[in-house]
Amino acid sequence: MARSFEEIIGDIVSRHEDYAPDAYDFLRQALDHSAQRFKQDRKTAHLSAEELYLGVCSLALEEYGPMAKSVLEYWGILSSVDVGEIVFRLIEVGVFGKQEGDTINQFYHLPALSTILDAPYATPAAP
Repeated sequence: MARSFEEIIGDIVSRHEDYAPDAYDFLRQALDHSAQRFKQDRKTAHLSAEELYLGVCSLALEEYGPMAKSVLEYWGILSSVDVGEIVFRLIEVGVFGKQEGDTINQFYHLPALSTILDAPYATPAAP
């Protein structure tokens, strides 16, 4: 019998307590969100690290608005590196797939999470 997503995440969290179970579920939702967002005129369903990361940010802003950064921080997601860590843990257990050449290092030099999540709510500088 196949294990449920919740059981798989429970196993991951029992070994790695740095991210809340909700973070893994959110990343799974963000993968679907990202695939929809970036699927136009593509021959492959594969997403780059940057596309998935931007999809995470987009979904967080859609779902949580000005609280997006706080919600992700509560789950332990503070940066693009955290997104990469969760993605590669999900790859390791077979929830996500990867292509040759995909590495966690691709998440290391993406724009700061706080910059992206704060941008829609930043007030313009006074002249």
